[in-house]
Amino acid sequence: MTDSSNIIITGATSGLGREMALQFAAQGGHVMACGRREDRLAELQTTTEINGTITPHRLDLSSPENITEFCDSFDSLDGIILNAGVTFADRFDASEDAENMNLIQTNVAANLQLIRGLLPLLKASQGRILIIASVGGLTPLPYQAVYAGTKAFMINFGLSLREELKHDGVKVSVFAPGGIKTEMTDIPEMKALEKDLAPVEDVARAALKAFEKMPALCVPGTQNKLIALAGKLLPRHVIAAQAERIYRKARGG
Repeated sequence: MTDSSNIIITGATSGLGREMALQFAAQGGHVMACGRREDRLAELQTTTEINGTITPHRLDLSSPENITEFCDSFDSLDGIILNAGVTFADRFDASEDAENMNLIQTNVAANLQLIRGLLPLLKASQGRILIIASVGGLTPLPYQAVYAGTKAFMINFGLSLREELKHDGVKVSVFAPGGIKTEMTDIPEMKALEKDLAPVEDVARAALKAFEKMPALCVPGTQNKLIALAGKLLPRHVIAAQAERIYRKARGG
């Protein structure tokens, strides 16, 4: 997009969202960086070596009321990168209903509400929607079952929405990376798999390239492409069994 592009990035207080905000601003764009942690947003706004601008916006994705107020606060918009997400890395029966519902609210329901609320502005500008999903939405992912389910929903939703909105001039793309070395994956359950996590800077560059080109589905990295291909060629229960063995071994089980 052009230097004057005006975009929203959710989940910009850390990890992939923060890195995308910095890289997009370095290209001269204007980023409305969203998150709950206001101190992180303030730090991001004052980061040096950027050519564009970063404007902080507090956004609590667990609050439908806050999302509505957020959507109503804009007059124009060129695009949105729906990046915010949470996970739970353990057996499903080790989780609580509240944890599962929070994960679904953040990874799915909040994104749908944001798109619905901002769609009039995106139609007016013939803007772009980039959904950050996961390769875990293309194949089964034991020990992150609810997370994988939310990402599978967003992939199918995004590809469906792409066809609906193309008649309005709005482009929709889905970006499905593998594991990324970020704050979200800096947990004991992921320690043994750390060597397989991609640098966040590289994934951010790939995501912004996808935001520029807007393919239907972008899976960055050779290993992730092979996983996605296996998801097409092999029975899903075979992939699930193999993934379970890898994760169980990594967890010391």
